[in-house]
Parts: sequence; C-alpha cells; structure tokens
Amino acid sequence: MDSEDRKQLDYLLPRDTPHVEPVTPELIRSIRKRPTFLAAWNFAQAFAALEDKQCYEPLGIDSSHWTKIGKGLASPPADERFVRYFDVVQNEIPLIWLVEKRGYDWFSLRRHQDDKDRRIAELERANADQERVIRLMVGMLKGSGK
Repeated sequence: MDSEDRKQLDYLLPRDTPHVEPVTPELIRSIRKRPTFLAAWNFAQAFAALEDKQCYEPLGIDSSHWTKIGKGLASPPADERFVRYFDVVQNEIPLIWLVEKRGYDWFSLRRHQDDKDRRIAELERANADQERVIRLMVGMLKGSGK
C-alpha cells in the first residue's frame, strides 16, 4: 500500500482527534480553489477527517441544523461557536480562505503577541544588544593589544 492509499484510508477511519498538518503553499492553493466560504468551512472539517458529530456536539449545535449548515441552507454560527469551530477542527482553513479571497497573503500575517510574548521579545532584543556591545568591547581590547 503506497502512502497516498494510506492517506485515503486515514480519512475513512473515524478519529478521536482531528487530522492536523502545517499550512503549506500546496494547502493554500487547495484552499484558494474553494469557490465559497461554505466550501472552505466544509473543507476544514473534511481536512480534519472529523465526522459531523465530532463537530456539532462540542459546538452545541443539533445534528439537523449542522446538516443545513453543511448544505448552505443555514449559516455557520455567528457567535463564539464560530471561533470555537477552528479549535474543534484544529485548522484555520475558513480564515485562510477569507484572508486569501480578500487579497492578503496568509504567510505574511502574524498573531498579536500577548504581554508575556511581548516581554520575552523585548528581553531578547535587549540581550542581543548587550551581546553586540560585549563583542565590540572585546574586539576593541584585542585591537589595542591588551
């Protein structure tokens, strides 16, 4: 059995956790091919290899309404469940579709830093500055023959 067959078999087997892969240029191209947001929404679930129940239960949506969402007869939730959907499928495919459709480059976007991350970045910059000063001082001392 080649790797493509194994991959297809993986999609057929029920999973306890979503299938997760890094976002690659190939995945972006595949997402861009989706003609609508709904197609991207459905692709996110298919890409995660999740059954409907694995999506609608954690979101607190009943099965018949979930079916309507998937067919475009109802809209995806417009409350906190919309954002939780990304956590359930463990991918950003609908968001990537929107970003790309609006003409932005997914790879150039970055997440906001929280206070901890911002402080770490500041300390790393300060540390790099101090290391440069030390290297300059050592270079000056070596150059003066001391």
